[in-house]
Amino acid sequence: MNKFAIIVLMETENIEILSDAIKEYFGNYELEELCGRFNIEIEHLGVNPNHKKLVTELMADNSRENHRKFLEDILAKLLRRCKDRILNTTWEVNVFDEYMLPQLKRLQSVVAGAQKSTLKSQAANRFIKEQNQLIKLLGNAKTPLTILDTRIGQATFDSIQMVKTPVRLLIGQGRQDMAANMNGQLNQLRRQGRDIELRYHMKLNDRFIIFNGRCWMVSCSLSEVGQVTLSMIECVDTKPVVVKEIGRKWREAKVFRN
Repeated sequence: MNKFAIIVLMETENIEILSDAIKEYFGNYELEELCGRFNIEIEHLGVNPNHKKLVTELMADNSRENHRKFLEDILAKLLRRCKDRILNTTWEVNVFDEYMLPQLKRLQSVVAGAQKSTLKSQAANRFIKEQNQLIKLLGNAKTPLTILDTRIGQATFDSIQMVKTPVRLLIGQGRQDMAANMNGQLNQLRRQGRDIELRYHMKLNDRFIIFNGRCWMVSCSLSEVGQVTLSMIECVDTKPVVVKEIGRKWREAKVFRN
């Protein structure tokens, strides 16, 4: 494989990731100026650049030096801006940025020739029958862990007992329902030095788990783990959109104070 081969980036997931990152961290005028510097034409959808078409075309013709150099340059800028946003905002609100950081690092490594294997993610669907399986899985979190669930219970807190990173719990239950199930558990965890934030949103119908740059849709509430089989279906092509929507719901949710 050529050192600068980037055809591996042509998988739909990675085109979506890079397109979404450019849309998030680059203004329209700035992107047009950068494209001009590398003699790259950019088409528009109405008044906005067609980000997806731009990225697809750049990756499709990986033999052109200006395409490679453009990708190297923009990925370095995207990674820096993502890190800056994480550093300058609290972890409670940057769900999207923390998800995007490992994605951009992987893309940058491939463009630089640091990896020889493809970047295509194999969907890691999981079926959890026992709580210990979930405890072990979540305990592998290297990034903040985000859990979106419709309910909360003792099994929820038991499942995160080995997590060392900050934890976001976004629950669909109402404040009174949660209070009945909490019994001071949140305060107890915080007294143990755990960095955990609990918020509730009255319009949650789905369940998701996000950590280490990956996102899973979950079949049932974590409060039921051990009683029923918990299916975890990894989101691939839809991942950037899902994570961004979860971040929006997190920001508009109410903080639980017991």
